[in-house]
Amino acid sequence: MKTAPRFHLYVLDHDQPSGLAATGLQTEKLTDPARIEQPALILLGPGQQAPEPLAGMAIELPPDASPAALRELVRVAMENVALKQQVTELEVEAHRRHRQFRELNRIGIALSAEKDIDRLQSFILTTMRQLTHADGASLWLKMEEDGVPKLFLASSQNHSIDKSTYSAFKVPVDDKTVVGYTVSMGTSQIYDDAYKPPPGKPAGGKSFDSQFGYRTKSMLTVPMRNYNNEVVGAVQLINAKRRLETRLTVDTVEAEVVSFQPDDVEMIESIASQAAVALDNKNLIDSIQALFDGFVQASVTAIEQRDPSTAGHSGRVEGLTTSLARAVTEIGVGKYRDVQLTDDQFKELRYACLLHDFGKVGVREHILIKAKKLIPGQLEVIQSRFEFIERSVQVKYAMEKLEAMRSGQNGPDLTDIDRRLEEEMAQLDRWVDSIVVANEPSVMPEDKASTIEFLAQQTYFDIAGRPHPMLEPQEFRFLSIRKGTLDPQERLEMESHVTHSFHFLTKIPWTPVMRGIPEIAYGHHEKLDGSGYPRGLTGDQIPLQARMMTISDIYDALTAQDRPYKRAVATTTALDILHEEANQGKLDRDLLEIFIAKKIYEPSATR
Repeated sequence: MKTAPRFHLYVLDHDQPSGLAATGLQTEKLTDPARIEQPALILLGPGQQAPEPLAGMAIELPPDASPAALRELVRVAMENVALKQQVTELEVEAHRRHRQFRELNRIGIALSAEKDIDRLQSFILTTMRQLTHADGASLWLKMEEDGVPKLFLASSQNHSIDKSTYSAFKVPVDDKTVVGYTVSMGTSQIYDDAYKPPPGKPAGGKSFDSQFGYRTKSMLTVPMRNYNNEVVGAVQLINAKRRLETRLTVDTVEAEVVSFQPDDVEMIESIASQAAVALDNKNLIDSIQALFDGFVQASVTAIEQRDPSTAGHSGRVEGLTTSLARAVTEIGVGKYRDVQLTDDQFKELRYACLLHDFGKVGVREHILIKAKKLIPGQLEVIQSRFEFIERSVQVKYAMEKLEAMRSGQNGPDLTDIDRRLEEEMAQLDRWVDSIVVANEPSVMPEDKASTIEFLAQQTYFDIAGRPHPMLEPQEFRFLSIRKGTLDPQERLEMESHVTHSFHFLTKIPWTPVMRGIPEIAYGHHEKLDGSGYPRGLTGDQIPLQARMMTISDIYDALTAQDRPYKRAVATTTALDILHEEANQGKLDRDLLEIFIAKKIYEPSATR
């Protein structure tokens, strides 16, 4: 019988089992169990026992078996040992694969969860170094510069060099550098010695080593592929070590550095692909974020262009409200000591503030920018009407004077006509002045209100002799507004901007962490006592963020310098008004106290 050359047949260091010599099998004496060569089979006689660690590869031979039977027993035993070895190797491989799968799964989850690009890049390199015991690692990302593809060093680490090795520089995607060659070829490169590369491949590490007093030996460079299987960068690992914690010197590299293993390539390629997708996703999210920020700013610009008098209002309200929210989050006492807004909630609040007045695009422009009680052009029409009335009065008295002169009257009679003309013209001027004063947005004096009501009942006659009111019904309605510039119907239309904003914002497919934006904007004109609009909500029906915005919105409206329909009030006056609103149960007193205590209203607080 012919034994497989890979097997070593051992007998214990004394007489070999009886009958074994007749089989022709070549045996060796087991002198040192620690130095046994594999694969091996230990042949035992009756009563013999193999050393404990080797019991699984031993067989006891029967003393009365024929040589042919002994050879068959040995053959079967060798097959069994071979099978056991295969099973053991498969179990080890399965365990390794399972551990690798768990590790890759953990890494994938971590890569997906990390939002900070710098921490993400650092995590990628640290993880790869830990899995391969690499001393150093660098992350290269592909970019284009003037249409030429290049690799940008995004991040790097080195355990044995105290100072940071990160240096933002670029290399071409060509065969002059190892990373450039790896990306251009799209395949992983494994070097046992970076100074002695395989034929046709570039050497690596010398420039880095001369700069930092280092010695790069083993090297593994892996391309990074995104979900489209495009190479978007590379990861380079240098100097695999026997122990991860070892710090290398030039003198210890030969003893401590080992080659990267083929198994490392498969694992690092998998992580590199996950990393590429994670970086792509992060860049995509950043691009979407930038796109949406641009949309929000364009929306705010559109609002302000329709109503230039409120330019900057949305931005100021956002600054005040987010500063108040930050103060609420940081405070450790009081009603809101347990409120902790997350970064996503701050972003949600910011967008709600910037877009809270977007519904003004649905308000008619003459109402939106109405600086006086009369709509633009109406005062000029009234003044022209009174100029016609004055001309008519002058014509009337001129005719009367002409008739008096024809009838021979003169002297005192003509003087009386001139006096009456002068008095009536002065009265018309006073009426026009009263109309101009009544048109202002301030509270109208009682005498001016009486004059306006009187004029609405007076008539004049046109050239054809038809009578007309000195003030048309709409003009009288507008001039009768007691305070501000809007009548009840116009005010309702102006207040409808909140509902327009809500309907507009609900059309945007917000992410789950942003879904509160429409409701926050919807509530910024609500009051705790139900006197607000448009829904008359009370108390906790109004979101906390909306209650914060209400305080900021009122404060900015009171102190704004650019409102044509009212004068700005001083900060102290604005705070007094807010206090009065809080005392009446309209505003959140606790939030107002924080607003004042932290001086949120000061410009430095909203930076």
